[in-house]
Amino acid sequence: EWLPATLGKLKARLGCYFILGNHDWFLKPAEIRKAMTDLGWIDVSGKTVRIEGTQVCSESTTDQKFSLQKSTALLIGGSERPWMGEHPSFDTEDESAFRLFLSHSPDNIPWAKRNGVDLMLSGHNHGGQVVLPVIGPVYSPSKFGVKYASGLFWEDPTLLFVSRGLSSRHPLRLGCHPELTKLILRPE
Repeated sequence: EWLPATLGKLKARLGCYFILGNHDWFLKPAEIRKAMTDLGWIDVSGKTVRIEGTQVCSESTTDQKFSLQKSTALLIGGSERPWMGEHPSFDTEDESAFRLFLSHSPDNIPWAKRNGVDLMLSGHNHGGQVVLPVIGPVYSPSKFGVKYASGLFWEDPTLLFVSRGLSSRHPLRLGCHPELTKLILRPE
C-alpha cells in the first residue's frame, strides 16, 4: 500500500526497472510484482530489455547530464537468484551494447563476469550493518563474507556497485548509515 506514495512517484525518461529480493520472497512476490508493474515499473527479473540509442534523448538535471549515442544500445537485465527465477540472457545480444545487470545479491558477480556485464548494481549486504573502526564490516549475508559489503569493485570486465540500502529485516546499524545512491552514466 505504500508503493504508490513512494516508488510510484519516480519517473525516468528511459523507464524505471526493478527486481525483487529475498525479503520479497518471504512475503507475496506475485502481488509485489503486480503492484510495481501497475505503477509503470518494468520487471527485468530473468529477462533483458534493450534500449536503442535512437530512443534516447539527453536528460538534464541541475548539475548532471546523461545521453547515449545513436549507435549505442543499452541492455538491462535482472536476477533475483538464488531465491527466485533465473538469470537473464545477454549472450544473444549485440556485443557492443552496454550491459547493465540488476542483481539483488552481489554473490552473482561470477555470473556477471562470465557474461560480459559492464555494470552490476546490487544490495542485499546492507554494508555489513555493523562497521567497526579500523576493522570494518563484521558480517554480510554473502558467500564472500564482507568482501562485497558495500562500495565499488572492479572485477574484470565488470564494475560492481553494492549499495548499503535504506533498510533491513533487522533495523540495527552501527557505523553503517543507510544509503540512497544516484549513479550517473556518461558515454566515453
